[in-house]
Amino acid sequence: MTVRRVLAVGAHPDDIEILCGGTMARYRREGVEVTLATATDGNRGGMGVAPEELGAVRRKEAAASAEEIGAHYVSAGLPDGGVNPTDEAMRQVMVDVVREARPDVVFTHHPDDYHADHAATSKLVLDATFSASVPLHVSDEPATTGIPPVLFMDTLAGIGFLPEEYVDISDIFPVKRSMLSRHASQIRWMREHDGIELLDFMEVMGRFRGIQCGVAHAEGFTSRHAWLRQTPRRLLPG
Repeated sequence: MTVRRVLAVGAHPDDIEILCGGTMARYRREGVEVTLATATDGNRGGMGVAPEELGAVRRKEAAASAEEIGAHYVSAGLPDGGVNPTDEAMRQVMVDVVREARPDVVFTHHPDDYHADHAATSKLVLDATFSASVPLHVSDEPATTGIPPVLFMDTLAGIGFLPEEYVDISDIFPVKRSMLSRHASQIRWMREHDGIELLDFMEVMGRFRGIQCGVAHAEGFTSRHAWLRQTPRRLLPG
């Protein structure tokens, strides 16, 4: 299976960069078309600024990060802190995100990650990737041909996550770091709210996964094991 188009869906701006930014950069280096989507614009992840203003800032940061690697950025516009996979309107929005990207493989959160929006986005993406292939599920975009495999990104801090596959991002790690650096508002928020230096946090995660597979920096993934989503071929770069 030749991977030509990839879709990565995070709950908030900066999730993709932390958890699979290096892999997305490697795909782009190999000529793969990459869409980076966020379910929300993260407009509650800050303080001292109105949500509407913060949302605009974070969308701009996410677009700048995607531009670093020549990827396309999409915000689904769902409510920060309120992603609900049982909401039909939200599911319809995500179906259209999938149909517009027409991916050969999709990346999203592990269903057991720490944030409710992460778990909800995971479920929403799984459901939408199936519905997107159903012709009688009518929307503004035509149905996709087939149900794409879904790969789960690492959890934050790797808690409860054992990778099945790794991607060596050692040589492209500076690009991943530069992508995350674009999220200045979130770097500041994590420092003030959680006492975490986000760039250092990302580097430690990358080094830890790298140690596991014998390289300097790596990202780890697991597959959604289900009928019609399996393939005998490696979908990851490298």
